[in-house]
Amino acid sequence: MKFEYPQFFFAFFLLLIPIIIHLFNFRKYKTLYFSSLLFVRQVNEETKSTQKLKHILILISRLLAFSALIFAFAQPYKPVAEKNEGGYPFIGVYIDNSFSMSMKGSEGELLSMAKEKARALIQKASADTRFMLVTNNFEGFEQRLVSKNEALERLDKIDFSPLVKQTDDVINWMKEGISSQVLQDQQLSSKQLILLSDFQENSSSFNELSSDQDIFYYPIQLQAQSTANLAVDSVWFSDPNFKIGINNELNVRVKNYSEQDLVNVELHMEVNAAKRDVFVDLKANESMTVPITYSDLEAGVKKGKVQINDKQMGFDDDYYFSYEVKEKSNVLIIDGEDAVPNVAVVYNLDKYYQTQSISGNSFTANSTAQKDLIILNGWNNFSSGAIELLHDFTQEGGTIAFFPGENIDQSSVNLFMAKLNGPRFQGATSSGVKIQKIVYEDPFFQGMFEKKPERLNLPSQSKAYQVNQRNGIFPLIQLQNGSPLFFRLGGSDKCFVFASSLKESFGNFKSNALFSSVLLRIAETSQRRYPIAVTIGSESQFPVFNVPESEDPLKLKAEELEFIPETNKEKDLTFISISRRSVSADLKSGLYEIFKGKTLGYMALNYNRAESDVKTLAGEAIQASLSEKGIANVSFSSLKDASEAALIKIEKPKEYWRIFLLLALVFLLAEMSLLKWMK
Repeated sequence: MKFEYPQFFFAFFLLLIPIIIHLFNFRKYKTLYFSSLLFVRQVNEETKSTQKLKHILILISRLLAFSALIFAFAQPYKPVAEKNEGGYPFIGVYIDNSFSMSMKGSEGELLSMAKEKARALIQKASADTRFMLVTNNFEGFEQRLVSKNEALERLDKIDFSPLVKQTDDVINWMKEGISSQVLQDQQLSSKQLILLSDFQENSSSFNELSSDQDIFYYPIQLQAQSTANLAVDSVWFSDPNFKIGINNELNVRVKNYSEQDLVNVELHMEVNAAKRDVFVDLKANESMTVPITYSDLEAGVKKGKVQINDKQMGFDDDYYFSYEVKEKSNVLIIDGEDAVPNVAVVYNLDKYYQTQSISGNSFTANSTAQKDLIILNGWNNFSSGAIELLHDFTQEGGTIAFFPGENIDQSSVNLFMAKLNGPRFQGATSSGVKIQKIVYEDPFFQGMFEKKPERLNLPSQSKAYQVNQRNGIFPLIQLQNGSPLFFRLGGSDKCFVFASSLKESFGNFKSNALFSSVLLRIAETSQRRYPIAVTIGSESQFPVFNVPESEDPLKLKAEELEFIPETNKEKDLTFISISRRSVSADLKSGLYEIFKGKTLGYMALNYNRAESDVKTLAGEAIQASLSEKGIANVSFSSLKDASEAALIKIEKPKEYWRIFLLLALVFLLAEMSLLKWMK
């Protein structure tokens, strides 16, 4: 046991005062008058022995009361661990530098308060203490043990990071660092982990922790003055098929993370030169999707931003997005044995589509260059070379639409389907081939009809190929026999399949208005597009099309930052990795130019919105979660202002001054009882 203020032990000399007082009180005599001398001896004997015992008990009670008070003021505690010879005391300090720590506390931002608390703890530690200073960045050097001076130097450099780490990930990462240092003969006499965070519900997971009896844990929760927040949660287009002069409907979801209703909240949107301002009313703890309509008057890359004004956290007030409006779409029609001219006629009616028609025998690797869509018109069989070329085309971001002929070779067709992870074709049937259902709710039909038609003049089918049902296919038009007539494949291969021939012997689909609508919709959805936005730290890959061959590296460039991202290549398609392991803590949200000798496009990066919801765990929940995982030594504290920070002393997980204060009160009550009894 140790004492925080051992100098109070000098107060034990003051115990001489009650001893001296009691000694003088013993020598005082009081004259008693009796009517008869017969009672003098008996009264003297009883009074002398009883009073002597009572005085001694009073003296002991008073001495014990003062002694307990002295111990209470000296603040006894059981230290974390006695330092073993040759070992170093260890303190691991985690400072949550995620954006939620930008909330305002009584002494400024929570991150600043956390850094000042860490500074005070580090400065108070002994000179031979070894430190591990960890943030959400998880930099390799953060797992190394450093001296007090080096820890203080690193502390000054900590800034906000877009990365969010779960609490159990942080603890396990710090324990890995401890283990690796011990293996390097860094002997540690005591181990303490200090966790300075606001402990948000969304980022406070304890599921992956294991039992621990050796390390002392000090979760210190920093509390904001207000937990209200307003955020732009996400942005998307109702129809991501962009054309010049066509209205775009941009949907903006905003969330009110507060207990108060908000009125006339300004929402500002910019897309190149176009600007819009919308005012919305948001109820407490609710979200709203706000549609904003505008049109693009010229082709090219569009850079956009949606912004909302919020006085609390600012990282989620802006949302960036980017897309490209093309002047034309390149369509390649490859005619097979049973090709019909109707396909080319539909696309030639719209100048937006640049159409090229070739025969199946003329199909080569060069045919797919700069094409967005390939129509396989009336194909009955596939060569192995054609299958590979078509598969490579889909892997590079292209789209295929397959319309079979009248007499398909099931073996080669199924090889083609298997390559694209599609279903198997079976023989043609005339049973139950009437169209039963059009899946209007599928995104493919979104925007094609102003409203769901109650009566639609549907094509008449006389025959159709049977297709086995399996996962990974999405029926768009369904037959009465349960087999799909028209469907798309899921996964990375973009392919639409018509399970019937366009020849008259199979029906009149090509003569129906639905045929031209389906063809145009296939072309609209086939444009090679990159995502309008990517979340920093998400497991996403951003496709870059038509990357030139050169020795220059592909770069991302913004106003204040230029760097070479992690990339990987699949066939002729390049992907930029935005995964957690590849993201730097210095990466900011915004619009980044993709550059390799020339501008290839733009990437819009946004911060993760997980921390927009600022609800935090209660201290009891944090302690209970750690205890449930078998962590024995836990001392929770909370900080709301600087005065509370001064009360937290991590060297004293088990303090006993309250016990001694209670004992002092008990002894004083005992003394008062004895004094009353003596009367």
